[in-house]
Amino acid sequence: MTSPCSSAETLVISFIGLESQEVKIQPVVKVVLHSDSEVLDEVIVTGYGTFKKSSFTGAASTMSPDKLKDVPTVSMEDKLAGSIPGVQISSFSGAPGATTSIRIRGMGSMNAGNDPLYVIDGTPMLSGNISGFNDPATGGGYNSTGTNILSTLNSNDIESITVIKDAAAASLYGSRAANGVIVITTKKGAAGKTQFNFRSDWGFSNMAINYRPVLDGDARRELIKTGLKNYAIDEMGESEAGALAYAEDNIDKYAAKPANGWTNWKDILFKNGSHQNYEINAQGGNEKTKFYSSLAYTKQEGITMNAGLERFTGTANVTHESGRIRLEASTLFSRVNQDQETEGAAFASPIMSYAWTASPSMTVYDEEGNFSTNFPLTNGANPVQSATYNYDRSKITRSFNTIAATWTIWDALKLREKISFDYTNIIQDVWWDPRSNDGRSSNGVMQRYTGYNETLNTQTQLTYVKTFAQKHNLDVLLGFETEDYKTGYTYASGQQFPGLLNELINAGETSAETYAQSSRLTSYLGRIDYNFDHRYYIGGSFRRDGSSRLAKDNRWGNFWSVSGSWRFMQESFMESLRDVITDGKLRVSYGVNGTQPSDYYAYMNLYKYGQKYNNQSGMGIIGVGNPNLKWEKNKAFNIGLDLTLFERLSLTLDYYNRTTSDLLMNMPISFVPGYYEDTNYSAAMLQNIGSLRNSGVEFSISSTNIQTKDFMWTTSLNLGHNKNKVVKLDGVQTETIDAVNPVLIHRVGEPYYSYYMYEYAGVDPQTGNEMYYKNDGTNETTTNVAEAKQVIVAHHDPKVEGGLTNYLKWKFIDFNLTLTYSIGGNAYDYATWLHDNGGSNTSQGSIPDYYKLEDMWQQPGDNAKLPKFKYGNTRVNSSRWLMPTDYLRVKNLSLGFNVPENYLTKLGFNKARIYFSASNLLTWKSKDLYVDPEMPVDGLCTFETPALRTYTFGIEIGF
Repeated sequence: MTSPCSSAETLVISFIGLESQEVKIQPVVKVVLHSDSEVLDEVIVTGYGTFKKSSFTGAASTMSPDKLKDVPTVSMEDKLAGSIPGVQISSFSGAPGATTSIRIRGMGSMNAGNDPLYVIDGTPMLSGNISGFNDPATGGGYNSTGTNILSTLNSNDIESITVIKDAAAASLYGSRAANGVIVITTKKGAAGKTQFNFRSDWGFSNMAINYRPVLDGDARRELIKTGLKNYAIDEMGESEAGALAYAEDNIDKYAAKPANGWTNWKDILFKNGSHQNYEINAQGGNEKTKFYSSLAYTKQEGITMNAGLERFTGTANVTHESGRIRLEASTLFSRVNQDQETEGAAFASPIMSYAWTASPSMTVYDEEGNFSTNFPLTNGANPVQSATYNYDRSKITRSFNTIAATWTIWDALKLREKISFDYTNIIQDVWWDPRSNDGRSSNGVMQRYTGYNETLNTQTQLTYVKTFAQKHNLDVLLGFETEDYKTGYTYASGQQFPGLLNELINAGETSAETYAQSSRLTSYLGRIDYNFDHRYYIGGSFRRDGSSRLAKDNRWGNFWSVSGSWRFMQESFMESLRDVITDGKLRVSYGVNGTQPSDYYAYMNLYKYGQKYNNQSGMGIIGVGNPNLKWEKNKAFNIGLDLTLFERLSLTLDYYNRTTSDLLMNMPISFVPGYYEDTNYSAAMLQNIGSLRNSGVEFSISSTNIQTKDFMWTTSLNLGHNKNKVVKLDGVQTETIDAVNPVLIHRVGEPYYSYYMYEYAGVDPQTGNEMYYKNDGTNETTTNVAEAKQVIVAHHDPKVEGGLTNYLKWKFIDFNLTLTYSIGGNAYDYATWLHDNGGSNTSQGSIPDYYKLEDMWQQPGDNAKLPKFKYGNTRVNSSRWLMPTDYLRVKNLSLGFNVPENYLTKLGFNKARIYFSASNLLTWKSKDLYVDPEMPVDGLCTFETPALRTYTFGIEIGF
């Protein structure tokens, strides 16, 4: 605006995030400001540099956890669900602190691991399971819960999360980035008055789905009676009347009604979980010194008796600038106490007890008030007795510390030195009480695992960022890194305790062992990015890694990428379309990264004392070395399109193809040379053979539907389609049956997780038995499974999966809703004990409610849905037990109310908010999916704690 006496002839009108407009002064001026994508642009943080999305040539997605801060979770991976295309999150268990599995654009390895690399503030960090007794990936140990080391982080300390999916930026991480990179940026201080923020929330949780529903006592009794009758007719030759009499005489052996009525094991073994969280943070400083710090306490109680987690976290970071020197220091400390419940197919598992081994006819206590031992399927193990006396407790302590200094040699050239140390210690105690079935024969068993993981990382980086002649923009980085990793444990056990004092010193018999291993990685790296006039972009990276996990001749690996993009909307010939297409960019990238062996010494022949042969102690060869071992190589191609339409609609489309060669696989070898196999070691050699390919499409769209002074509504939708295929095995075999899970086959030309079994053909109308396709080139069926051939009947990977998010804000009210979905996948009910149609496994335990008597075959000529239920039946792995994994879930919902500013001033606050949130609120799925859709990564489901439906009420105050 100009004064009446001003001589100005034009006005310059500007607004943050919009392009300035210069207009001639007139009585009436109408101005439309267009968005300035160079000013208001999403930031991509790669760990080796920060880029505006408009200038980034790779495939990456960024999310801010701020809108999901109200979601109560102890693991940051949960906040990624449904937010980023191409990211698949699987859960081994819904218990607090349990391990999750993340796949970015499918699986790229068979033996070397498929989890992405996690980077926090530029430093690679440890991830995965650190439990001493539980291995979710292999099913080893006592259960599948595990201890997720990422649960040591407070997700509310995170500023942003960037998922790097292609080689353009990932190749700079070389041997660790084949499965993608998740870059975490934590909150930093800002100049100004010190601000304090306090937030707290409380809530409760229960099962998100009706997990494996079972028949009630009356329905189960009638069904088993039918099974006994059919047994008497078919196996004993009884008449109808004689068979009915036989069933009446024997039914109480399997389905007697207790004196106090049927037992509801779901009510006994499960409860409502609870959680509480308290945290306070402070940030502030001046232009030279800035700080951020936080303290938080979180406690979660699971839905079973012994599942829970308690966490204390503290973090602080400080930056100080003096002249040309910038100093940074940060520290993170956490202490986690985790109680784990036995899961999977363990006798003490409450999940398995409810769904199978504890029937409505069984009681917790006998007539004398003692714990009942009438549990034939678990050798008398009473689940309540086990949960009362036994425990599995872990104490995790973590410290993550970083210090860095940056020297601005001159304005365009900077030298940065950084050193980080990450230390984690876990003490895990597993106690089997002598009063429980597990510890009775040994008069009590105590096992203690004390393990540690430590990583020392150093980085030297020289960067040069310069603009020449206003249009030539250059960004160069050179670096050198080292990483020293050490891990080890002490394992001690004792048994024959004279009483209930279970310290190891009281044990009559003890044993112990120690173990330690280490590895080192040394790296040289470089990156160069150039763009002309913010229109044409080209980039390249190179990294050379040397790993101690490989023999000297193969120790070094070279990883590289090239990428480019074209912002075609900057061209003059596109000017006429700028009212429709505000911005547009075409991207392409290709590169190579890799994976080093997860085994630290696989290239060496290893031996160990304390091995036994014919019950004699001695030395044995436990590792057959392969000096020719090499890196797995991952070659990734990506082409993408970014569009902004009408200044409010953003679209991203990517096609990718990545091929992994020189796959690391354990190949069995002959025992003849003297190699042998025991419970811990197998005669195998790690070799580079085989190849996998993942290709797919990702699409995301974000829209600002409404934006006014008082009201805003944004929507984002994403979807991803990935196709996985085995390209090569060992060059000789074209298929191999999975050694651990024989219902899986790995066949050239098929997805890695392919279900291989007999193909179910329905019920034979004459006999009531299950029918199977012979698959001998005809369409014939048979009730004799020995006449049928196994085939690939389905695959686990879905056709499409993704999420939909809506965020609304009206004056002082905000609302956020995230949906997740999956279409086209299959899972397999691997709880095969439930498949015997009335055999001893189902007749002596709980019976799934899909065994409905009205749906079953009763007499010749029936076209029944279900086969004949008969005692004595056996189980067969067939496609009958496949489960569709299609689902739609309300993953997160939050509703918040902010106190208006005019009231805040009077109260002395700068922020006050109350909110309600819910996670996994509603789930729509097929009735044939008996388990939670967030399942193990291979789709083989037994008895895992399902995801929890959680309700939260909270407050947030800033002052």
